[in-house]
Amino acid sequence: MTRTVIKLGGSVLSDVALRQNLIAQIRELNHSGNELVLVHGGGKQIASLLEQLNIQSRFHDGLRVTDKAARDVAQMVLAGGVGKDLVAELAKVEITAVSVAGGDGLSFLAEKMNAEDGTDLGFVGRIVKTNSTLLEALLSARMMPVIACLALGAADREYYNINGDQMAAAVAVGIQAENLVFVTDVGGVRSDDGRHISRLDRSQINVLLESGVASGGMRPKLRACLEALEAGVKRILIIGAAEENSLLRVLKRDEAIGTRIS
Repeated sequence: MTRTVIKLGGSVLSDVALRQNLIAQIRELNHSGNELVLVHGGGKQIASLLEQLNIQSRFHDGLRVTDKAARDVAQMVLAGGVGKDLVAELAKVEITAVSVAGGDGLSFLAEKMNAEDGTDLGFVGRIVKTNSTLLEALLSARMMPVIACLALGAADREYYNINGDQMAAAVAVGIQAENLVFVTDVGGVRSDDGRHISRLDRSQINVLLESGVASGGMRPKLRACLEALEAGVKRILIIGAAEENSLLRVLKRDEAIGTRIS
């Protein structure tokens, strides 16, 4: 049985048609015997609620600057909204799922992190410890884990906002997944002249990061890919949600779409 972690970005989930199409593909993969774990973002949904509450959204180097008010909003949206909605939609296609955050079962513990240039990001963390007991129990019971990008501080037990791509990498490493798939609205990595890059390795990723060609949200995504590679995840894919049956094509048919990292 193949174990796969699928990261669904918040921008993808905010599109009703894309979300329903992805749920249908996940259903087919699940009923074909694949062992799936979903990790979801919620950046657009967080931004919308912050705007309603007149709390400013700020980003630095592709990461959300998260003060306590923004952290509390992220917790409400990710653990209380997006995750529970996904569980309900999965139930409609006969998949039993459980929505959890990193603090549940002390599954994922974090430390505070600053940006590469030292900028204080507030309640933003990086995963430093993983306990797969809860996730393994859910998978053994044939329940699909749906994981919000939140983790408890290893030292202070405060909730920290975790970049969704970094969270997905930590989950894949923690449960020893064979595949890590990022489902995005961009469909893959592009070079400085806009060409689609079909394959990447460690050295090429480092060039993209050091040269600045990889910018915005692609920077933490590629850093997460490096972390997963170093920890032994065999196959990492970045695919487009809008491309027809993209999940089925890469996981059932092994088609070469998006960007493959190995």
